[in-house]
Amino acid sequence: MSETERKILETSKKEFLERGFNGTSMRRIAALAGVTTGALYGYFDSKEKIFDSLVKDSYDAVMAAYKGAHEEFAALPYDVQVSGMGDITARCVEWCLEYIYDHLDEFRLILMCSEGTRYSDMVDEMMKVEEESTEEFIALMRKNGMEIPQIDPLLEHMVTSGYFTSFFEVVRHSVPREDARIYIQNLQAFYKAGWERLFGMRL
Repeated sequence: MSETERKILETSKKEFLERGFNGTSMRRIAALAGVTTGALYGYFDSKEKIFDSLVKDSYDAVMAAYKGAHEEFAALPYDVQVSGMGDITARCVEWCLEYIYDHLDEFRLILMCSEGTRYSDMVDEMMKVEEESTEEFIALMRKNGMEIPQIDPLLEHMVTSGYFTSFFEVVRHSVPREDARIYIQNLQAFYKAGWERLFGMRL
């Protein structure tokens, strides 16, 4: 990467963090980076490409890890799923938290500054994966003779939404990493107990 390209990306990150994607202009990025607008377009042909360069790798890493954990869980024997669900989820969440804190600016961009980009739906995408996995797990438990109460789809969505909103609050509020670890551990314990109540079983 050339020094000019590095300067453009550094400048763009600051602008996106301050003004959001929609509030940032290519003209202003060029001026602050000390390049002509034409030169800027020579490196990046759109504002979207700049944003993509800043966040894509981090976004892909967390989404791959999250989806991978659910695929790994679904491939386990049923008895292992039932006995190890909490542990598998906890390991994935802990990894995601550490990765996010290693790339904090990128996730601030995604969570707080990405309206107008494809990354603005990250939380909704993760919720969809979680809800589909939950439905599959419930169906599997019932298939194996467990009496799981009927869970209203809206309630399930509300619980899932509340979890992810809470999880990412540590980023939105710039919580120090050590405190974030404690908050997320408590959050997981809280929601685990809630799912046990809804399922009528211990996980």
